[in-house]
Amino acid sequence: MKRFPTQKRPASIAGLRCLVLGILAFTSSLAAETRPNVLFIMADDLRPELGCYGVKHVVTPNLDHLAAQGVRFERAYCQEAICMSSRTSMLSGCRPDTRGIWTNKDVRQQLADLPFLPEHFKNHGYHTIGLGKIAHNGWEMASCWSEPHFLPANTPYECRTRAGRALVKKIQDEAAAAGRPDPFLNVPEEIRRGLPVESLDVADNELGDGQLADKAIAVLRQMKQRPFFLGLGFTRPHLPFVAPKKYFDLYDPEKLPLAPVGTVPSAMPALAVNNSSELRTQYREVPTKGSIPEPLARHLLHGYLACASYVDAQIGRVLDELARLDLNDNTIVIFTSDHGFHLGDLGQWCKATNFEVATRVPLIIRAPGMKSQGAKSRALVELVGLYPTLCELAHLPKPSHLEGRSFAPLLDEPDRELFHAAFSQFPRKAAMGRSIRTDRYRYTEWQEQKSGKTVARELYDEETDPHEAANLAGKPEHANLVESMTQQLRPSNSRP
Repeated sequence: MKRFPTQKRPASIAGLRCLVLGILAFTSSLAAETRPNVLFIMADDLRPELGCYGVKHVVTPNLDHLAAQGVRFERAYCQEAICMSSRTSMLSGCRPDTRGIWTNKDVRQQLADLPFLPEHFKNHGYHTIGLGKIAHNGWEMASCWSEPHFLPANTPYECRTRAGRALVKKIQDEAAAAGRPDPFLNVPEEIRRGLPVESLDVADNELGDGQLADKAIAVLRQMKQRPFFLGLGFTRPHLPFVAPKKYFDLYDPEKLPLAPVGTVPSAMPALAVNNSSELRTQYREVPTKGSIPEPLARHLLHGYLACASYVDAQIGRVLDELARLDLNDNTIVIFTSDHGFHLGDLGQWCKATNFEVATRVPLIIRAPGMKSQGAKSRALVELVGLYPTLCELAHLPKPSHLEGRSFAPLLDEPDRELFHAAFSQFPRKAAMGRSIRTDRYRYTEWQEQKSGKTVARELYDEETDPHEAANLAGKPEHANLVESMTQQLRPSNSRP
């Protein structure tokens, strides 16, 4: 038998190795081309005040159209109704208590060992781009992004510099003309922000959110040939409520419905109530205490809804470009907000409570191959579950540290009941309020942080009292229900 010369073997082995590597490279390239893109869109402080959620007086045609193509989640909840904690929980896949993320302080060092959601996609071959407010203001995790994180030329809350600043200057000028000292001489800069609502006769992209939409469109045109994760975080309708005039023109403030329950019920524990300080202490012409006069309440609501419509228009521009580039069929689109927002509900404004209106968020998902387009789901889901949900939809492994659970099956079967409850919490003074939302009830328990002593309880029947005006926790007939809810709130049980 004729043998091959010894010196030929390495060349043959090398050739075979090259062939195998070539096949693997081709397979990897093919897989990269077929992996779904992710367009992750967030609004700031937006409750489900959208047409697709049945709010007929709100003009949000683009999000309504997205909902008609995807699944609209009727009962989605954040883990804490404040920006940093909510976004951190969602992006890390951990609940607030796990790393003690309860405030708006910079917490990047406490989470440096965990891959945030975009970073996980980046580690698995995605090109990740962050535009606007994804984590919290400028405190983005650099490791998440393949390119430097982008903020618009104007700072996120830039509109404080317009009519609000003009008002401050007018007061200063009047004082100077009268020989009085500058009334703002010793007032910190952040307290001079001016007006809470401003209608500006400007183009959409003269403000930050319009600039974010411009940038997102440019990014999509560049990313067409590779799998991407695009995080797009709009600032509005966060205070101040500032938008181009044409969005204010969509509404007549005199016809807008005010909160059904506009005062704090007597049976509500003091710990449950926020002081609306974000509005009352940072903006002019707003009383620092007491009720908000109806004309001002209508003015604030008008501004909030104008901002919602402004953000909706920017999202529409981005979604139109996604379709124009023929990317719809291979892109997962998620839209949500970091938490809800009080608009006079229960006599409160802003967020920072455990009530339904502060913890409930809009959530719409459209994914390639989903079976239930245009459906709604009343399943209880949590933002902490978005991380594993996206991993499942994109066929990526789930990191072991995740505490949320995937609700991807609801895109095919929206009527399924995957979880028995959703959990939220909020710190107040030296106490922590932990809240559980079940199919019918919301129960909140306030405990002293040091002693663990329970100092207040709340129980609301969401079926008969959707505005949470009647606290049933002290009623003898509900004692067994309160005990059952208490057990479900224990750390070992507080998971869906």
